[in-house]
Amino acid sequence: METIAHQVWIGAGKQVVYKAVTTAEGLSKWWIKDCTASPTVGFVNIFRMNGEVHDKMRVIDLKPDQYVEWECINDNGLWTGTHLSFEMSEKQGICKLNFKHSKWPQMTEFFTVCNFHWARHLLMLKAYCEMGDNQLFANEENKWGKMYQILNS
Repeated sequence: METIAHQVWIGAGKQVVYKAVTTAEGLSKWWIKDCTASPTVGFVNIFRMNGEVHDKMRVIDLKPDQYVEWECINDNGLWTGTHLSFEMSEKQGICKLNFKHSKWPQMTEFFTVCNFHWARHLLMLKAYCEMGDNQLFANEENKWGKMYQILNS
C-alpha cells in the first residue's frame, strides 16, 4: 500500500485547523467549494464539482483538535477505500499538521498527480487558517479541471 504524506506548519491554533478540516464552512475555503460536512463519526461528507458528487468521505475517527480520519467510499474507483487523515499538534500557537492519504493499492501516475494537488491544497489550508480568507478561486480551479480533462481523455 502507498501513502501520500505532507507536514504543514500553520501559524494558527490547532482549533482553527480542526474546524477548517471538519466543517463545510472550512473545507469550502481551501479544498472543494460545494460540500456538506460534519465533525461526526459515521457522517458521510459529500464533495461536489459542477453540482455532481465527486467524493464521499465517511468520518471514521475524530479526536477534537487532534485527529480526523475519513474513508473514501466513492463509487468511481479512483480513491475508493483510501483513507485521509489530519493529525494536529500545537506549540506556542503554531499548529503542526501531519496529513496522510493512505491505503493506495499502488503508486501510479494518478497517485503522483494527487500528491501534487494535496500539497497545493494544503498550502491553501495554511493560508486560509492564517488569514481567514477564501483560497478557492473558480477560474484557477477550472483551469486545473480543464487540463485534467485534456490529459485524461
